[in-house]
Amino acid sequence: FIAERSEHGAVKMKTAELMERSKSDTLDFLFLGSSTCYRGVDPHYLDPLKGFSVCSSSQILGNSAYILDVALEYTSTHYLVIDVYPKLWSDAGVVNKEAARDWIVNSSTPKRGPIVDMVLATGEPYYMAVAGYFWLADLMGVDYPPHAQIPEDHYKGLGFVASDVKPIKSVVCDDLFVEMSHETCEILRGMIAKASLNGAQTILLNPPQLCEESFPTPDCFSDVLYINGNDWPGAKTPSYYYDDHHLVDKGAASYSAWLSEELKRITFH
Repeated sequence: FIAERSEHGAVKMKTAELMERSKSDTLDFLFLGSSTCYRGVDPHYLDPLKGFSVCSSSQILGNSAYILDVALEYTSTHYLVIDVYPKLWSDAGVVNKEAARDWIVNSSTPKRGPIVDMVLATGEPYYMAVAGYFWLADLMGVDYPPHAQIPEDHYKGLGFVASDVKPIKSVVCDDLFVEMSHETCEILRGMIAKASLNGAQTILLNPPQLCEESFPTPDCFSDVLYINGNDWPGAKTPSYYYDDHHLVDKGAASYSAWLSEELKRITFH
């Protein structure tokens, strides 16, 4: 009735790994965002630079603002990279309740502070009850059954999940137009300001998509470093995807190699 724990998105494993970090061992890049990020960006390709991803399923910008607070409890970074998948902008002024539930149920971090605040921000009584239960259970040291595993997902460390699924052969795209609201821009500005206060510069990353959404460049993108993943040479290759925006393991490897060079080029030129 309360919740079934799952490794979908590997929040348990990535937060356990995050908690082992030291703030004195500063990252070069900390990644925030949704599944386009944790299935697409493999921080291992940044070597010898250091990267870590706290991206998770359905993590819109409203969720990312809270998850940034969680991450900064355990690590510090020179650059904050925010995956700004445009299709999720329409929800970004609100905290996605499924993403909030994912963190309160599956995270290895203590069930307090920013995680509880994220759940409370959903305004949903059931999710608040779930948060209360897991806070109390965590306090009492309740032992849970193993997390449900997903055979096609392989956690590779540093927050990256490889998708071992069959790629698509083609896709039919509709014309899509997305515009970022003023409220969403304010959330983004707040994250940029928080990163700056913690000594980090922000990079906005538009992930590759077969069906690329067209959008006007929002005002809150000004004076911020920006990378368009659709400039990756493989961005329009269907065999790199299992739907129109999620990469299979082969696509993630190619994209991550390209992205690592882009990050190094614009940040350490």
